[in-house]
Amino acid sequence: MTTIDEYAAGFAEDPGYLDHAAFGPVQTAVLEEQRVLGTIQAHMRFGAMDTLDEQDARVRAVAARLVGRREDQVVSQTATTPGLLHTAFGITGGVLVAADDYPSMPLALASAASATGGRVRPVVIESGAGWVTPSLVRERLEGAGDEVTAVAVSLVDWRTGYLTDLAAMREAVGDRLLIVDAIQGFGVVDAPYEAADVVATGGQKWLHAGWGTGFVSFSDRALDRLRPALSGPHGTTGWPVEVPSVKPGAAGFTMTRIDPVAQARMAVALERLTAVGVAAVQERVTDRVERVFAIADEFGLEVESSRDPAERAGIVVLRPSEGRLTALSAALHNHGVTTSTRLGTVRVSVFASTTDETLDMFRDACISYATSF
Repeated sequence: MTTIDEYAAGFAEDPGYLDHAAFGPVQTAVLEEQRVLGTIQAHMRFGAMDTLDEQDARVRAVAARLVGRREDQVVSQTATTPGLLHTAFGITGGVLVAADDYPSMPLALASAASATGGRVRPVVIESGAGWVTPSLVRERLEGAGDEVTAVAVSLVDWRTGYLTDLAAMREAVGDRLLIVDAIQGFGVVDAPYEAADVVATGGQKWLHAGWGTGFVSFSDRALDRLRPALSGPHGTTGWPVEVPSVKPGAAGFTMTRIDPVAQARMAVALERLTAVGVAAVQERVTDRVERVFAIADEFGLEVESSRDPAERAGIVVLRPSEGRLTALSAALHNHGVTTSTRLGTVRVSVFASTTDETLDMFRDACISYATSF
């Protein structure tokens, strides 16, 4: 077992970094794994290919433990979006999805609807409807009837930081497939992922594994109802002596071979997370979020994220008073604080590695903002 302090010590981002929801600075252990696998690729000594081939099983094994699935129910992807695309093209029927959700799922469904002649039908929760809560989903499903065969939600809303209650969402969805875009919470939320039929995530944010990493997991019900439509050679079997057929299980949702170095990066990030425990990471992140709340309150910044610990993860969204977004952005920039600014808000995203020095820099920026009126 790794302590949370030991885990946090494995990150080396500069002070002032508060943008983990956009990109998580790569862990030092991940960089070392990349160096080792890169050296193997450079020399390709006898047996090297075996080591490279082992990375697929390695990442699936640890990912399966974290989402409560078998290894044959997990397949590597290069990011969250490919996993959602595979899912969207495999669905038959209506899929409830929010227009305000991060574009990966709505776009995947729109593409699938266009390509399949209506076999896939997005059923859209209109923009401005608010957080996609279990009660909202239940209400919309009652109006849609049997038309909807699946519901697609984000584990954490990218705009507000709202955290979905997966257990309650499972109850609201019933026998329909529950598809979860987990990228904005995986690694900092100790959620019951086994409640979802599909969980897709990438490693470049809260897992700090860098771009080109990810996986998607499927329940047996999902594998029974979804039909792989984008399988490539590595998602099929039989060739070169037979006409290829799709592999059984999650492996069928593969287009091409995943970079084994990327798989190794993802694997070591997941292994380190398993060693410390997601609950310990979430507890540390919760403490940092409370610190951000306190600073925002001290300087009169409106918080648009939920203050309920059960409804939030590592994201705090701040809305400065009208006409003051530029002033807040400038103050953060001048104090070396990295955040994301969009739609009139500033998104602050903390992690277990966020230091007191970083939070002090954020507070200093808020002082400058408050005194610039």
